[in-house]
Amino acid sequence: MRGFLLSIVVLFSVSAFAQKGGKKPASGYDIIHPFKNGIAKVEKDGKQGFINQAGEEFVPVKYDQIYPWEKGRAKVVIAGKYGFINEAGDEYIPVKYDFIGPFKNGLAIVSLNGRRGLINEEGAAASRRAQCNAARAFSTS
Repeated sequence: MRGFLLSIVVLFSVSAFAQKGGKKPASGYDIIHPFKNGIAKVEKDGKQGFINQAGEEFVPVKYDQIYPWEKGRAKVVIAGKYGFINEAGDEYIPVKYDFIGPFKNGLAIVSLNGRRGLINEEGAAASRRAQCNAARAFSTS
């Protein structure tokens, strides 16, 4: 019985710690979301960023929105413009696009100043050959 009660106390303590993200922490952030894979999304004054388990900010709190991480990258938004950051927090695809679609076969549709095109996963404009191959891939899906 005592082991059972101890388990309940430990479980409650861990649960309370994990839910701390909803409260205003003493760190100066408005919200610290629960840690996942060693990082936590933080929010301050309506902007978002990320900290590591040591509390170090490796993605600055400057983004209006940060989409979920996927394949080591996350889509970010500032003032309606889109880009991508990597796991180190570097903007490897600049935050300048009006739209960035999902990557498919290594390419994503982008829109910039009313013009559409394709970029590869490194952010470079796709070659004509890659664009033709992508058009076939997108049309057969």
